[in-house]
Amino acid sequence: MKGKSLFILVAVIAGLLGIGILVNGGQFAGGGGHGAGFGTSSGAAIDFTLPRLDGGNISLAEYRGDKPVVLDFWASWCHNCRRDMPKLSKMYDKYSDQVEVIGVNLREPASTASGFVNNQNISFPIAMDSRGTVSNSYGIRFTNTHILIDKEGNIVKTIPGDIKEADIVRLINS
Repeated sequence: MKGKSLFILVAVIAGLLGIGILVNGGQFAGGGGHGAGFGTSSGAAIDFTLPRLDGGNISLAEYRGDKPVVLDFWASWCHNCRRDMPKLSKMYDKYSDQVEVIGVNLREPASTASGFVNNQNISFPIAMDSRGTVSNSYGIRFTNTHILIDKEGNIVKTIPGDIKEADIVRLINS
């Protein structure tokens, strides 16, 4: 009986690991990609050009050498984004001359994103990642993830969850 219990336990653990690998796209959590891990990341930020919610395009390269950038990956259905984005918008209003914030909407129709942005009074620019190419290139797996990029275009930190004012000030001073 003891051997059978051990076999069942090993089978359950192996099954859970297999489900975890499938959910994470074939990788363990925290492995691979710029935005896949938690905490500090490094390397050059991947440039992109996406349509802006309010018209035109926005490119990460336009800020290189000028300002550090916070990429905020979000969706309107994300409860944490509903809490965090208005706070981030207030920080953007306070520090917009020293740091750029780009909200990257994850695969929602423009009408949905626009309703959310207007309802929450979000002041920073919104990029529409309708195909998920930018979020995939950064390894984003969760909404409410922030990538902090220094003035030279290097990733200095990945923040899963809410961003704090101290994070913005550290980025400005880096």
